[in-house]
This record gives sequence, structure tokens and C-alpha cells, in this order.
Amino acid sequence: MSLNQAVDLPTRKRVALAMHEPLDITARLTPVRRRPRVVRMPADWWDSPAAIGCPLTRGPQSARVARRLTRNTLRDWGLGSLAEDAETIVGEFVANAVTHAADVAAEGRRVGPDNLGLRLLRRTGEVICAVLDPSDVAPVLKTTGSIEESGRGLQMVDALSDVWGWSPVAGRGKAVWAILFCA
Repeated sequence: MSLNQAVDLPTRKRVALAMHEPLDITARLTPVRRRPRVVRMPADWWDSPAAIGCPLTRGPQSARVARRLTRNTLRDWGLGSLAEDAETIVGEFVANAVTHAADVAAEGRRVGPDNLGLRLLRRTGEVICAVLDPSDVAPVLKTTGSIEESGRGLQMVDALSDVWGWSPVAGRGKAVWAILFCA
């Protein structure tokens, strides 16, 4: 992929209101795109009391509920400039999680609120958006030249987030997460 192609991808270009200057996105304009990172997280990170979250259902309303919670939470945290990108990322993660949950349910395994949910976690300088799904299958970032009708959502996640990846969650599936840096 050439540098010009990378520039055409959606990126965060909004101004961070607290800083009154454009966010630095130059690190994301490299010709080679990142692959999702597999990161082992502490066993209790998903259930951290510092995280805002909600259980999700396998219905189509889950994405709407997750996007609304994301938007409202980031505005409450004073990070409204990140809300649109975070909503897009969460919407994609939830759509994938609902699909994976349907696949797992079709296999006869239980899908419930303990393994399908959203978490938002604010830490110093960053916000983590994570969605848990019951599948153990790793997310796959498809190439930009793919002629398939679907499967490009993770390209948007890759372009909009500063870092993204997935982590196994013992006995519950996996969490797919993205980090947005904030000042």
C-alpha cells in the first residue's frame, strides 16, 4: 500500500479541545498497516470497577445501545472529541461480537451477559474500548484490495484507533479492544 492510499483511510483529524491543536496522526500514515496485537491482560481487567460497561444481547439493538453508552461516557469524561471515532469502533466490534455469538450459539454453547459485553476504561492519556464475545477465534484484518462484500470494518478500526488488538478472557472467549490516546 502506498502512502497516498493510507492517507485516504479515515483518521482522527479533529482538534483536541483541551489542547487547541490538531491531534498528531502522522504515526498512522505509515505505508504498512498494523496487524492486531495479541496482549495478555490481567485476569481481572474485564471486571475492573474503573470500567464503564454493559452486557449486550445478540439482537440488532446492541450496537445502538453500545454506541450511545460510548458517546455519553466520553462526553461525561470530557473527551467528546474522541466520541465519533470511539462510536464507530465500538459499533464495528459489537457487530462482529454479535455475529460470533450467533456462531457459538449455533454450536450449542451458551451465550450470556458474562461473555458478551462492552467495557470502556479511561486510564491516564488513553481510553480503551473493548467488546467481549464468546468466540476464541482471533480477529483478522483483511487486505484493502479484497473483493469480498464484507469484512472491511477492522480496516476502519485500524485507521481510527491508535492501537488495537485482542486478548483471551479465560473461560469467556476474547475481548477485542482499541485504544484512543487523549491528552
